[in-house]
Amino acid sequence: MKLTIGQIWIDEDAADEPMTREIVMKLPRAKVLVGREFEGASRALDLQPDPVSGGKRIVRLTRHKGAFVKPCPGTPAYVCCGLEILHIGQGCPMDCRYCALQVYFNRPVIEVFVNTDDLMTGLQQHLKKNSRRFHRICTGEFTDSLALDPLTGLAERLVRFFADQDNAALEIKTKTDQIASLMDLDASGRVILSFSVNSRTISRTEERLAAPLETRLEAAVHAQRRGYRIGFHFDPIIPTPGWEEAYSETIDKIYVSVWPSRIAWISMGVLRFVSELKEITRARFGPIRYFHDGFLRGLDGKSRLHADRRIQIYRTLADRIRKHQPDVPIYLCMESPYVWEQALGTRMESTTALTAYLNRAAFGQDDLPR
Repeated sequence: MKLTIGQIWIDEDAADEPMTREIVMKLPRAKVLVGREFEGASRALDLQPDPVSGGKRIVRLTRHKGAFVKPCPGTPAYVCCGLEILHIGQGCPMDCRYCALQVYFNRPVIEVFVNTDDLMTGLQQHLKKNSRRFHRICTGEFTDSLALDPLTGLAERLVRFFADQDNAALEIKTKTDQIASLMDLDASGRVILSFSVNSRTISRTEERLAAPLETRLEAAVHAQRRGYRIGFHFDPIIPTPGWEEAYSETIDKIYVSVWPSRIAWISMGVLRFVSELKEITRARFGPIRYFHDGFLRGLDGKSRLHADRRIQIYRTLADRIRKHQPDVPIYLCMESPYVWEQALGTRMESTTALTAYLNRAAFGQDDLPR
């Protein structure tokens, strides 16, 4: 993907950070505003008909002052995978029409946390303080893990760090193909490069500015040849007409392309969303048909398809995956034990159980002995 950053907003207390200087140097044509200089530009952005779209061309360089490692924002109502989030920034230059980030942040610009020394210190302290457990950490929850990496270079630093950890592993999740900076590194089996994938139609029409599906798969092939294990995330699955054939085609393409032995896991999650997202997307793009597909209010307050329909979707995709690789670890994102058992034939009663399953499946790792 090609970044089209037109403005850089710099908080005054972030102006002297080394990453700030590097990003400004890499974007010589961008207009730079520091401190109160961008207050007027911020107000003007808020008054635009589509602030989210305008914000995709603005990067704000700021210092994160809270905890850098946070639990995945799941809900007790469903089984969560126990992932921890390394908070590197928020917002994304891609513009997927279904993206939940359109709702969650009150500022439409892309924010990069430039106090990376604080980030690394916070990460080290977190792992030391919780040294008796194994940590799966991901950078791709509030932003894409690699979309801004040509500017930040952070992924390389993180791979080198996690390669030396005994009690932690990193998942780098992306819709891009921007993996070149990581290909000559030895991750020591502690880094999984994961690609969010979808049907070809959804990738082409809904995942605006993301790398084409075929390009992501080419990147996955290259990554595994360089020693990385890879993951795939079908999330959100959007069951438009012909979805069975469309998603089966993507699954078949994966297994034609990659070595099954290098797949760490495959996750699945059917589209779910807060009610505000439907209104925001209507204002930005007009009515989107799949947001009106018989949704019910779930236990987490989000709109979800009926459980029986989700079970059918998961079962169809899982059966197709298992025809290629019967023993691949498959997991569901934010689903109930009932859906797990009906869809996958697997008893998964709690977040603790799923966490242990993924740690063992991908890393042969249980929590460390006390």
